[in-house]
Amino acid sequence: MEPSDLPVWRVLDREPCLDLAHHVEAGGGRGLEAARRLGDVGVVDEVVASGLRGRGGAGFPTGRKWATVTANRSDTATTTLVVNGAEGEPGTFKDRTILRRNPYKVLEGALIAAQAVGASRVVVGIKASFAREYRRLARAIGELERAGWTGGVTLSICTGPDAYLFGEETGLLEVVEGRQPFPRVTPPYRRGLEVEDAAHGAAGRGAAGVDLADPAGTDEPPALVDNVETLANVAGILAEGADWFRAWGTDESPGTIVCTLVGDVARHGVAEVPMGTRLHELIDLVGRGPRPGRTLVALLPGAANPLIPADLFDTPMTYENLQAVGSGLGSAGFTALDDRTDPVAVAQGVARFLAVESCGQCEPCKRDGLALARYLDDLRRSELRPAGRAAIDDRLRTVATGARCSLATQQERVVASVLGLYPDLVAAHVAASLAATDPFLVAPIVELSGGRAQLDERHGAKQPDWSYAEEDSGAWPAAALGNTPVHLAAPPARPTDAERGTGGGPDAPPPAAALESLRRSHQRIGDLATRAQATDASATQRKDLLDELVTELAIHDDVNERILYPMLRRVAGDDGEALADTAGQREHPLVARLHALIDDGAPIDGQQLTTLSRELEERFAADERRVEPLLFRHLDADARSDLDDALEEARLTSREHA
Repeated sequence: MEPSDLPVWRVLDREPCLDLAHHVEAGGGRGLEAARRLGDVGVVDEVVASGLRGRGGAGFPTGRKWATVTANRSDTATTTLVVNGAEGEPGTFKDRTILRRNPYKVLEGALIAAQAVGASRVVVGIKASFAREYRRLARAIGELERAGWTGGVTLSICTGPDAYLFGEETGLLEVVEGRQPFPRVTPPYRRGLEVEDAAHGAAGRGAAGVDLADPAGTDEPPALVDNVETLANVAGILAEGADWFRAWGTDESPGTIVCTLVGDVARHGVAEVPMGTRLHELIDLVGRGPRPGRTLVALLPGAANPLIPADLFDTPMTYENLQAVGSGLGSAGFTALDDRTDPVAVAQGVARFLAVESCGQCEPCKRDGLALARYLDDLRRSELRPAGRAAIDDRLRTVATGARCSLATQQERVVASVLGLYPDLVAAHVAASLAATDPFLVAPIVELSGGRAQLDERHGAKQPDWSYAEEDSGAWPAAALGNTPVHLAAPPARPTDAERGTGGGPDAPPPAAALESLRRSHQRIGDLATRAQATDASATQRKDLLDELVTELAIHDDVNERILYPMLRRVAGDDGEALADTAGQREHPLVARLHALIDDGAPIDGQQLTTLSRELEERFAADERRVEPLLFRHLDADARSDLDDALEEARLTSREHA
């Protein structure tokens, strides 16, 4: 496959799928039908044959995992499937993107997996701060239940804390049972979830789950924990077959992977590519290369794997290839680092993030992790005493001792990789021959929009006790929060005024009474037309404004054709069909006339612009008067919010590529 053929659209939908009917139109439901024809054993066999590996980070073979859970079924209680959507790996935004584009694909995969392992319920675990994803999932679950897709399986959502360990699969199980996200020793296939009142905590267990460390297993049912992206692959495998899935990728890492790229590149984003795509191809595709005047020197894969230096950017993105060069694919979230970023500051940022997020159940992990962060901060500031350099190596040797999850191993691997890759730089910091460099924030992405990622800036103030107090209490979370249950309210059923960005004037419509994205687009185009009409605008200014106006209007029309009008046709029947056709017929002639005016080269007089501006106003007023009311009659508030989000996301993306 040539770079020009990228990205691909298998797991990640090109356009947001806004309702179950849209999902079915695109082939949704065929995987679930195939699964019910094949039966439990046939489904597991097909997933094994596909070679699908877990996309949450570990890359464990999915079919083998399902077979293990099936082999450990309880005779007295049913298995639970938990969908891991608690995305918090720094540099990663792929699961949230998948859920925003098509939650139906994920839930269909979850229902297939539930059938395969005999699970009676599916619980989707996401952070309580993921308001948009929660609304999409909640509405999708309601549609699936009303359409009879669930087959007796109960679907629900568990909202959890922003803690990093909420994404660790046994920490996730603890939160589902109402406790803090402290990892267990016993794996999910040996001890899963208690049936009784999981949303409010199972009786008789400590919050840290220390009493779960029974390596021999118990009579309790297992749980299957699978990542969002993993399950988003499943319906396609069942509908099209294992060979179809293997048509892309390698023998050991078949299929596609949804990647995130942020950091020191021109553009941040998410894209789906075949396994085996080379790192430099991802940098060019998503990031559009380094920022002007800079050179990329490394990639940081989340906070889980060693740095990948620039001389290895030709490495294919597979589990086996990245492992062979001493790093790992993880959740395919990469932070690009350029020649102005201090790798020592990066190591300190990773060490601090992991030390803060450590729960403290394993003493070396928390104690040595915090020490590493302090030593590396001194090194970044060129204030580390010579003995401190040896102390860093000592702590790296002990930080992972007795660890029950991978967090401490991440400390060891990532920090050691920086020290090993840049010995001269480290020596210069130790010798204080370099000036102090700026701290490097390592934190989860809270939003990715318009080609830029917004990191969780609050994390810079988060204390090791997991509070945001001015001073750390000194108590580690396992002790301070050990018996504190997790009770987090679900996000509001629909966006607040602040989320939507709506005004509050007396004449302003209530948030649910307008498609805000549509009206913002109308406003932008109208403002450009008004500025072009201004009597003091020079010929050059007027042409530039008209060029911008044509671009904005073309984007507006294209997004309406791709998203707004198909929704009208799906939900409003003949009325929607007629209105979409009429609206579409009004659009293209106006764009063509603007192009003709600009291309003619003759001076554009004010009368021509006044006429065009009036036509735009009339057209937009007609949209707001006719399109919005028809949609409101057929869509509830949550569906309108989803549509609004989809329109805005599509416009931002189109503007980036214009």
